[in-house]
Amino acid sequence: MQASKSHAVKPNIKSRLRPTTLSVVLLALLGGTAIPAQALQLYVDTQTQQVFTSPGINRVKLSEFEEVNEALGKVPPEELKTLETRLRQKKKKEELKAAEELTASLAPKSNWADKISLRGYAQLRYNQPISGDNVNLASPADKFISDNQNFGVRRARIVLSGDVSDHLYVYIQPEFNSGPDSGDSQGGKLQIRDFYSDISFDDKKEYRIRAGISKVPYGFEILQSSQNRLTMDRADAVNIASRDERDMGATFYWAPAHIRDRFRDLVRSGLKGTGDYGVLGLGIYNGQGLNRAELNDNLHTVARLTYPFKFDNGQFFEAGISAFTGKYVPKSSQITVGGVNVTPSFDSKGLRDERVGIHAVLYPQPFGLQTEWNWGNSPQLTADGKRIASTSLNGGYIQAMYKLDNALGSWIPYIKWQRYDGSEKFSTNAPHSHLRETEVGVEWLPRPELELTLAYANMDRTNINTFVPSLNGFRQVKADMLRAQLQWNF
Repeated sequence: MQASKSHAVKPNIKSRLRPTTLSVVLLALLGGTAIPAQALQLYVDTQTQQVFTSPGINRVKLSEFEEVNEALGKVPPEELKTLETRLRQKKKKEELKAAEELTASLAPKSNWADKISLRGYAQLRYNQPISGDNVNLASPADKFISDNQNFGVRRARIVLSGDVSDHLYVYIQPEFNSGPDSGDSQGGKLQIRDFYSDISFDDKKEYRIRAGISKVPYGFEILQSSQNRLTMDRADAVNIASRDERDMGATFYWAPAHIRDRFRDLVRSGLKGTGDYGVLGLGIYNGQGLNRAELNDNLHTVARLTYPFKFDNGQFFEAGISAFTGKYVPKSSQITVGGVNVTPSFDSKGLRDERVGIHAVLYPQPFGLQTEWNWGNSPQLTADGKRIASTSLNGGYIQAMYKLDNALGSWIPYIKWQRYDGSEKFSTNAPHSHLRETEVGVEWLPRPELELTLAYANMDRTNINTFVPSLNGFRQVKADMLRAQLQWNF
């Protein structure tokens, strides 16, 4: 019985066992032990094809087909060495793969929330009139400039931002205080200042769309964060283009990757840059202002082109041009003109609201200059007080500064002169504003997280808050004021 079984499987087993015999030899070699081939007794099960080291039922002695020594004699030593090397390499790869899999299984799972940062800043102000008509003095940029006001939290903000993915960036900034309310009501409120996403189309993020509530890309100071701005307030002539600087809409931005880095460096180095708003910006937005309802079907359109040059000596210089157009719906209320109560009328579909502006900045290294000027048309109360119509405007500012770094910190003394003649479209009845103002001050940063600014301001501005029947218009106010601001960054 055994013999017949042996003869029946001999042809198949012989062809299959040649590589098996060779493998046994190689394993012996890799194990570092010389095992004499003739001393190794192997048996194969004719049904399961398994190899055993002892005889049994249905098992045929391997040496009946081919001795190990015979297999060794037929395989060249060079081939054996090559096979041995391959086996070692395979074993090493398997060990490395197992180690990598173990490391990956033990590593914490990545989450987009890990890339989100939380930061913020706050500004405590003190305004003290020292001469002039401080009772009637008022400024749309700072509600703490008014009679019987001293300390005030001008801004208190927290910024949540970060990359959700390689092509989606989010930015959320609430405002915790925006000035006092009148009467017995308590001042301060919570509102959204920014809530947008940047959707990029390429890995370098040179092309992106910003959608949501964000700054209107116009001019320079509008885009410069209050956290980085040198002077107390933005110039009225520019800021009235977009009061609160923001609106709801979508903007396309483009800038080469190395220029995006340059925009960021101009902020991080303390040179008072705007941050990255692209070389080119093209956008559409509601046009009624931050957190205000849209009142017509007309969208504002805006375009901005700017470029930060870097000279061979390391000096940065930026210049650009901006423009926007649309229709704005003003707000009117009853006033008394010539003893007659009148509610100014206007086209309910909106009035022409457009302007073009230029800006140029020689960054303080150490001496710097900054200027903006713009011209246009915007809704404004007519001289007779009966209508609101689109009327011409123009204005801007010039600012000089000097940056000095020493053992006590960073110092930037400055002087800023501004003028404006035109509409205050965001105020009730869109009054005409006549403004001439000079501010002299110094900013001191003893530490990166602390900033103190002291300034003197000579103001000649229109109080746009109250229509005076006896004047058939708004009061022009002149005053001198000392101002201080402590800012902490976190």
